[in-house]
Formats: sequence, structure tokens, C-alpha cells
Amino acid sequence: MSQDEMLMLYVEKRKEYEKKIQTDLEKIEYSVKDLAQQGDYCSVKSEDILITIKAVEINDEKHITISTDTNKQEIPFNQLTLTEHPDLILWIIQNDSLIKEGFKEVLINAVRNGENIINTLKALKVDYE
Repeated sequence: MSQDEMLMLYVEKRKEYEKKIQTDLEKIEYSVKDLAQQGDYCSVKSEDILITIKAVEINDEKHITISTDTNKQEIPFNQLTLTEHPDLILWIIQNDSLIKEGFKEVLINAVRNGENIINTLKALKVDYE
């Protein structure tokens, strides 16, 4: 196999890999979109880095973003690239169940807080409807 053929094979495989990564990221984002409301977030300490996953609204559409304590910029999953964010992509794919559980916990806590607020208003005999 010539060097040019090897390079073409590499380019082709890389494109396939990047397409698979984008599909995986889309699936992970889709799996938590219904759980999360705009502004909901969960954070995880991974090694020495704090990683935050957050639901945000961009152009009237809900997206899931990721940021770290070393890079505060919230990057939407669909804008992550293998060239610029290989470690974040790897972390997301390896921890997709952790991300889902984090947003489930946020939702459960929101329900509990809502119930507590309603119960407090009932106890105070406030018209909470």
C-alpha cells in the first residue's frame, strides 16, 4: 500500500469515526433533554477537574452543554469536535449513564422542592392555586 493510499484510508476512517461520535453525542443529548429544563445542571468531579453538564436554550432550542472548571465556556454537545475536545468527548461517551442519572436527580429534587413549597403554602393556608 502506497503512502497516498494509507493517507486516504486514514482520512476515510477518521470521517467514519467522527460521524459515529456525533451520533453517540446526539443520542446522549436526546436521552437527557426531556429530563432537563433550561438552567438545570449537574456537576461531577473527575480526577482533578470539575465537569458541569447543563441544559441551555440556544436559538429557541434546548441543548446540553459541557464545561469544566478550567474551561468555563459552555460548549454544546453538537459543537464538540474530535480535534479540539477529544478528552471531553471521551468523558461524555464513557459517562453517559452518569449524565442521565445526574439529570434524573435534578428532576427528583425539583419535584421534592415543589411538593415542599406546596405543602408549606397549604400549612400557611395560602391560596397556592
